[in-house]
Amino acid sequence: MSVVGSMNTFIADLHDLDRLVEVARSRYSVYAPVRRGRGYVFSKIEGMSDTDLRYNRTILPPTKIFHRPKEVLLRFQLADGPEFGEVVEVEPMMIFGVHACDLNAILRLDRFFTRRFEDPYYLARRRGSVVVALNCNGPRDEYCFCASLGTGPTVYGGYDILLTEVRDRMFLVEAGSEIGANLIDEARFRRASMSDMEAKKAVASTAKREFRRYADFRSLSYPVIEVLAHTVWDEEADKCFSCGNCSLVCPTCYCYEIYDTLDMDLNSGFRVRRLDSCQLYGYAEVALGGNFRKSRKARLRHWMVCKFGGAAGGELSSCVGCGRCIFYCPARIDITSVASRLREAV
Repeated sequence: MSVVGSMNTFIADLHDLDRLVEVARSRYSVYAPVRRGRGYVFSKIEGMSDTDLRYNRTILPPTKIFHRPKEVLLRFQLADGPEFGEVVEVEPMMIFGVHACDLNAILRLDRFFTRRFEDPYYLARRRGSVVVALNCNGPRDEYCFCASLGTGPTVYGGYDILLTEVRDRMFLVEAGSEIGANLIDEARFRRASMSDMEAKKAVASTAKREFRRYADFRSLSYPVIEVLAHTVWDEEADKCFSCGNCSLVCPTCYCYEIYDTLDMDLNSGFRVRRLDSCQLYGYAEVALGGNFRKSRKARLRHWMVCKFGGAAGGELSSCVGCGRCIFYCPARIDITSVASRLREAV
């Protein structure tokens, strides 16, 4: 957890932040929320004019920058004896403007990908990254519910630099690491005053009170019969398209498949890792046509219980309250409403 004090706390306007981006771009690719159509995506920027720090959420979370939807793991050569070459793409990155919910998801994946075995592909990107987090001044829209899960709207650690908009387009800037402090020093920010720091406390206090969507997942992570047999699963499955949108946009979904592809010469090829979704029929399919979750109901239930913390990932794959699965669901299935009904039964 970062220590906040007058020695590592600064004040900056958008012009000051532009200098920070300029300094960072000399050694990092800077990704920030950029408007795309009616939504936002994390994309490379050249300056603050390219981004909007008052965005609600990005379509894909920043975790997908580190755990990519699709990537080549290795290349192989079969002629004259098999040869294998690992492919690890490393790009020094600054991820700018990360909300508390998404930062919590990044920290959970950090733990997941180092829990039993270290994933060299994820860690190569993550260890070469700098995170500039952004406190939310309240729910970004009616779909946010991080406050009830303790994953937002305020960031408490895990960042290199933290921004809080304490006045109109004026940001309190806090260093959370040596790298962050050095970048701030190069950008030549002014020291914050005590009133600036008090303003941050007021922002945090007000932000939490403004949330209207609530979620309580306690007691739902254990597959008790009251949860598994509830009629809500049949009702929601009747609406579900099994499209996989929920897991595609979820910041804590990490499941993937691996396959090999041969080149046209049949002597060389590559191995690919691609994100998978437990909402898709083929996810639980095994040899001879067996499938552990043939029904749409079983697949929907499995995904939600995973977000309640009941799958193999436990807390590390559980929900952070970003609201993406609700907002981007074409059937408008609402995990908070399902949880509320299940809570009545346990």
